[in-house]
Amino acid sequence: MIEREVKFELDLDVPVPRLDGVGPVARQADPVKSVLEATYYDARDYRLLGSGVTLRRRTGGSDAGWHLKLPRQDGHREEITEPLGGPASAVPPALAERVRDRLGDEILVPVARITTTRYSYSLLDADDHPLATLVDDHVTAEVAGEGTGLDSWRELEVELTDQAEEGLLGLVTEALATVGVRPSRWPSKLRRVLGDRLPPG
Repeated sequence: MIEREVKFELDLDVPVPRLDGVGPVARQADPVKSVLEATYYDARDYRLLGSGVTLRRRTGGSDAGWHLKLPRQDGHREEITEPLGGPASAVPPALAERVRDRLGDEILVPVARITTTRYSYSLLDADDHPLATLVDDHVTAEVAGEGTGLDSWRELEVELTDQAEEGLLGLVTEALATVGVRPSRWPSKLRRVLGDRLPPG
């Protein structure tokens, strides 16, 4: 699966923007709530994240399971999934094999835990076919094993369906900019929670 998405920052007290009428979007459906619990895995020096790769185990929502995200030259990411399976610490062999060349002699360990209360809004065309999903995420996160406390924030994300035209992301970005919503400076929740722990570059 290829991810086509863009993330935005949103203050805690700001209502979710309406995207009805933006390009081919005829209607923004009512929200569906879910609670997502994710544990992220990497080498202790974060070398996977440093090369644009993320690996997580997530429960809750419609896509619970293991997710490996790999960078692509077009700026999007390829996502490979596996079912939840057994113990949380047991990375599926198929996913571990996909990152073995990046790990070298290092092993995979939990590096962060992120809890997201998510409100998902389907963006539908005139025939009620889904074009994208707008998600309003209320996030609480901590670095694994450090006891440094919790960090909390809120963000929006818009992800296109396979049937949607690429240009819809640009139209949504423009529409949100008119109401003061700007793209996030963080490419992912994991990068935000780890912050300056990551090596430069």
